[in-house]
Amino acid sequence: MTAATSPAVALRNAELLLDGSHSAAGGSARLAAFLARQALEELVIERCVALGVDIESPSMRSRLVILRSLDAAENADAAAMAWSRLSNACHHHAYELAPTVAEVRHLCRVVAFLLASE
Repeated sequence: MTAATSPAVALRNAELLLDGSHSAAGGSARLAAFLARQALEELVIERCVALGVDIESPSMRSRLVILRSLDAAENADAAAMAWSRLSNACHHHAYELAPTVAEVRHLCRVVAFLLASE
């Protein structure tokens, strides 16, 4: 994410896609899931930095484990759950249905909660 794009901006763009305010070719729910996951990943990185953790090389799963050990368990668990479900929503599999707008909207609310509690 560029310096000009904050987690709040990415999340807002995801919400606009879900509301139909922005049009997108293909599945707007899947694209919104990408944006929400991007916002969440940036939020996790910012939180790790605030906790004094070097986060240059760890994977997102490792960052979530680090967050779980250093931050409030409730927020860390919510971040891990949202990241996992958003990641699943971002991947297209022929044997799975695309994520629904309601599912992605719920995950956006979880990310918004985490953003507000930062």
